[in-house]
Amino acid sequence: MSSIMARKGTPFEKNCEASLRQIFPDAKRTHEEGYFLMYDLESKNGKFIGECKRLRGISWNQAVKFYEKTESLAPTGYKSYLFFQSNFQPCLVMSRQDEGYIQVVRFEVEFGTEFIKYTPVKRNKLVIKNE
Repeated sequence: MSSIMARKGTPFEKNCEASLRQIFPDAKRTHEEGYFLMYDLESKNGKFIGECKRLRGISWNQAVKFYEKTESLAPTGYKSYLFFQSNFQPCLVMSRQDEGYIQVVRFEVEFGTEFIKYTPVKRNKLVIKNE
C-alpha cells in the first residue's frame, strides 16, 4: 500500500466507522483481517460489509467495479456498501436496492444520521516524579 493511500484511506475508514457506530454500535474496521477478507468494515448486527475508498476522483465504472467486488465477498444475507469520497465532497454510499438496481446517495440519506469525523482518544502523558 502506498503511503499516499494510507494517509487518505485510514482516516476515511475511521470516519466511516465512527459514523456507522452512531446506529450500529458493533460496526468495526477489519484492520489486518481486511487484507484477507478484502473489505474494510463490517457489522454483524447490521448484517453488512463495506469497502471505503477516498480518492481524488472516481469514475462510475471504477465505483461499480469496487462495489461488485465487495458484493461478491458478502456473507449470505449481508448487504454490501461502497463508501467513497473525493476531494472536499460529501461521503457517498453505493448499494444495491431490493429491486436490483445500484443506487448512490449521500451517507445521511442512506443511514439517516450525519457523517462525522473520527475523534481520537487523547491520552495525557504520564509524568513520573522521582521522590
